[in-house]
Amino acid sequence: MARSEQDEIEETALPAVLVRRSDLPVPLAHPARSFFGGLPKLPPKFDWPTAEVMANEKPETVALTFVAQIDLAEVPGAGWSPLPTRGTLYLFCSSVFVGEGHPPCRVLYSPTDGGVYPNRAPPPDLMPLAGTDGDSQVRWLDPNLDLHSRVEFKYPVSFRPFRDFYFREDAVGGALMVKELCRALGPGEAHENDLLQFRAASEYEKDEDWPFNWLLITYVVRSVLSHVQRDLTRGYYGKPLTDEATVELKRLRAGAIGWLERCRALTPMDDVDPDTKASFRSWWFKIVHAYEKLDGQVPTYAGTIAHDLGNAINHTIRCMATQDVDISDHAPSSYVANLARQNHWKTPTVDDGKHRHFRTALHQMLGYGSGPQDATEAHLEDVLLLQIQGDLAFFNWHSNIGGVLHFWIGRDALDQRDFSQVVATFECD
Repeated sequence: MARSEQDEIEETALPAVLVRRSDLPVPLAHPARSFFGGLPKLPPKFDWPTAEVMANEKPETVALTFVAQIDLAEVPGAGWSPLPTRGTLYLFCSSVFVGEGHPPCRVLYSPTDGGVYPNRAPPPDLMPLAGTDGDSQVRWLDPNLDLHSRVEFKYPVSFRPFRDFYFREDAVGGALMVKELCRALGPGEAHENDLLQFRAASEYEKDEDWPFNWLLITYVVRSVLSHVQRDLTRGYYGKPLTDEATVELKRLRAGAIGWLERCRALTPMDDVDPDTKASFRSWWFKIVHAYEKLDGQVPTYAGTIAHDLGNAINHTIRCMATQDVDISDHAPSSYVANLARQNHWKTPTVDDGKHRHFRTALHQMLGYGSGPQDATEAHLEDVLLLQIQGDLAFFNWHSNIGGVLHFWIGRDALDQRDFSQVVATFECD
């Protein structure tokens, strides 16, 4: 009897491990032994890795971004995994991904458990996320003031075994993939549009839940100020600013600076009184309308101001989560639920499986992995140490759901526990 296509794909099955992050970040002091972001619990014998990266079109030696810590004793795979059964992996990488298919990376391995040592303090030369002036940098964060301009939020992770299959653009393989993922993760939730992503200013006008603390006001004002300052210096794609546009931008800058001065005098997590809330909302909508009138004269669009407000709301909630307080008592529940929901497994379709592109970011260890280009094919004989898919939990440097970061190691190097041979690939659709 001739083998079916399904039989052939079934024969390619490899055991692999899904890596699931927590819905919200946790304080840096959280005792997790396996986690994305945060600060590594590095043994004293290890220095924080450095590498030469491209920044502002020139090479620069910097301390690399800490990506993940994996305690291998927590990873399922007894009897079949080629990874060590104990010990801890520490994964570092450049966060400058634009035009960089093979970002510099370092992976360290210690035979000790992941909770033995305290957090390693970030070095002074730690690179800002997305680089010194990267296209995906969160520009309203100040590297001198904001820890999370250089250190990603900490998300504890858990592990679930599944079978991975080798196929590309194949409906039969997609059906198998969906079946296997649902076996590991459950049937999934119905997809709901993100509450804040691509939200228009008119929708924010109907929503009276913001601003809910002074930290959010600070981030929103900095966001506006960063756009205004760049518009004043760059003009409109090589065309000089008109005198009228310059006057208007300077007026916007003065207003933003005034709000920043008010923010400095108050505690970031303090609530905002009704009068201040109304005053700030009025100021923000005037900024939006001003940019509507400046359309075609400056690079910033009015929609960008609204997009930044959504990002600032999410970022503020993440910061609140790291303070180990009951967020629901201090932030609108709809915003908190919206941020947590981004990590929930959404009901997949066969077409999702066919393209290996799901509404929920899939992070994994071992197996084949997935990507929009050819990294998985080029590294077919290597071992996939970790795949992190673009995830809205992360900052702009890795929030593109179409981006995939892989860490690969050759089988001989893995057998010899030579993790200095690990290479990274980054692909984006």
